[in-house]
Parts: sequence; C-alpha cells; structure tokens
Amino acid sequence: MINKAFNSALIDEAVKEQIENRAFPGAALVIGDADGIIYKNHYGAASVFNDDAPCFDKEPKEFTGDYVPVTENTLYDMASCTKILSTTMVALRMIDMGKLALYDSISRFIDVPEDKKNIEIRHLLTHTSGIKSHFLLEKDGRAPEEAANIVLDMPLSSPTGTKVEYTCMGYILLGKILEKIGGKPLDKLADELVFKPLGMSNTCYRPLDKGYGDIAATEYCEKEGKYKRGIVHDENACFLNGISANAGIFSTAEDCSKFARMLSRNGMTDNGMFLSPSLMNLTKTDLTMEVDKEEGRGLGLVVKRFNTLSAMGDLYPAGSYGHNGFTGTSIYVHGGNGLYVVLLTNRVHFTRSSDRIFRFRRTLHNLCTAEYERAKTK
Repeated sequence: MINKAFNSALIDEAVKEQIENRAFPGAALVIGDADGIIYKNHYGAASVFNDDAPCFDKEPKEFTGDYVPVTENTLYDMASCTKILSTTMVALRMIDMGKLALYDSISRFIDVPEDKKNIEIRHLLTHTSGIKSHFLLEKDGRAPEEAANIVLDMPLSSPTGTKVEYTCMGYILLGKILEKIGGKPLDKLADELVFKPLGMSNTCYRPLDKGYGDIAATEYCEKEGKYKRGIVHDENACFLNGISANAGIFSTAEDCSKFARMLSRNGMTDNGMFLSPSLMNLTKTDLTMEVDKEEGRGLGLVVKRFNTLSAMGDLYPAGSYGHNGFTGTSIYVHGGNGLYVVLLTNRVHFTRSSDRIFRFRRTLHNLCTAEYERAKTK
C-alpha cells in the first residue's frame, strides 16, 4: 500500500519550518487520492495571542499568552474555499437536479437593471460577469437583506463575458439566487445538498451557534476588541451574519479531505454519485481560455494552465484544480493522478499582510507530488 511507502518526514519538516518562520502559527494537513487518505497531521497553534495583548508585529519574537495547540478536530475559517465547498456545489447539485442551467439569465430569478441582463449563471461561476471584485456592503447603508440589490446597483467594472475578474460580490449574488431557487437559506442548502451527503459532519456556517470550541483564531478585530474565533474573518460575510456565498464556512482538514476525495473520484463517493461525471468533467474544464490569458477558471474552480505560476506548484499538470482562501486554507487536486492536498492554516492570526504562505503552497505541492510518485514506484 502507498500509505506505508509514503515518506512524510520531509513534509513534516517543511511545515514545521514555516511555523518557525512565522508564515502561520499552526496547520492541519491531509494528503490523499481517490483511494482515500494517505497521510494526515496537525502542527503548531490554533491561537497564540491574548485578546488583551494583540500583536500587530509581522514577525513576533515570541509567542505570548493564549497558546492553544491545533488538534485533529480544530475547525478553520475556510474563507474563499467556501465558494467551492458550499456555493459552487449547491449550484452544481441544482444543475444535476434540473433546477438550474448554466445559460440561465439571472433575470429569470431576480429583477436586474438593464446593464446586468446579459449575466448568466455561468458568468457568476467563472468570474466573468463583470461585477466588481470587492467592496464593503455595509458602507452602502442598507440592511444585510438588501445584499443582492446592493451588488446589482453597482456599475459593472467590465462588459459581461469579456474578462476574468475574481469577484466575491458576484458570488454573493449567486448565493442569493440559489436561496431563491431552493427556498431556504444558503447554510441549510449547503448542509442538505453538500455536507450531509459527503459525510462532512464538522463543516458548517456559524460554528459557535453549534457549540464548537476548538476553532483556530484569525485576525484581531479592532471593532470587536478581540481576535476572531468562530466568527467569520471576511468583512462582507460578517455583515451578512456569517452566512454568505463568498466566505463563512468553517471545517476540519479531514472533512475537507472527504470533499477533495469526491473531486478526485470525478463526483463519486462510497455511497454512489454525488455529481454526475458529465458535470464534474465540465466543472474542472478551463472555460475562460478565450477571455483570460493568465488564470484558468472552471465552474467555481481555479484550473491550472501549462507553464504558469500557480499555488499548485510546478508538478501539478495543466488541468489540475481547486481553490484557496484568504485566511490560509487550500484544497487542490492533481489533474493527472488524483492526488489531493488539503492545507488549513490561520496565517492571518499574525497579520493579513503576511505573504509567506504563497510560495510555501507551491513548494508543498511540489514536495507532496514527488513523494507520492516516489511511493508509487516502491
């Protein structure tokens, strides 16, 4: 079995080195493929600073106060990985259920201004809608219930379908459309259509409401006067009371592994089909080649292109796919052999301006790929 042949020593050393270098205070890692988990481990701290002694130093000289170790059950704020764990999968399940189609105009479901009438569901999923990438909803002055209208009232940053512009705002709009189609809040839809079918029993929105306590802390919030633990880091998701299509999911590395294994198996699970293989094949296809020369986009997924800089590193081939999150999370699947790597960190606990994880993601995927292939030869 590959599990016994897989040499994790270099991987553990690499993660621990990044903790020592303050790239992040702690991490949870799962490596697997279509057959299941090959290796998992957890490292470092879920939190290291007291609320009454916040640290804004990019390179703190020592851990102080509230050092809480990461466990295998630690929940992480998944940030933009929410887009694939929740929103994208709800949309895809609805496509398989015949409730939604990629070329549906969003005007079929909600009232839209004239300049948004060309936007279709496929544009929202591929970030080609032309909707502005980011702005703070709360600055508009309207209530959270008006989020869709706030997004729709903003002028487009580019004509629909002409370029890839990664947009949290477009995903927030998509989430509101899914809620209207499904007749339920997004957290209920995600639980029923995604988390329960995949056995992701420790994945949810608003984990404090469900009694979770083992949660990695993110950034110090001056407004709250404390570090965020179990309260979503993203400002817009926070404005939307923690339930949003762009961010808000909390999960464990092992739960994310169940999700990644489903992707690796092309939509299949031990209990049968989660997504139709035909839809899964389309989901991980680069659909934006004609409108963007840099980054490929499938349905919700980042799709790697040949010879381009990628969080997936150098050894993941073109056609590999996944997503990452601002807080320091990532889920990526090798497009050739089905290897997946789930890395969950809370790198923003030190400071959101830390960029050390970006290179580490690339070198980690290189290392995991090489060790996986080495084990395959034994």
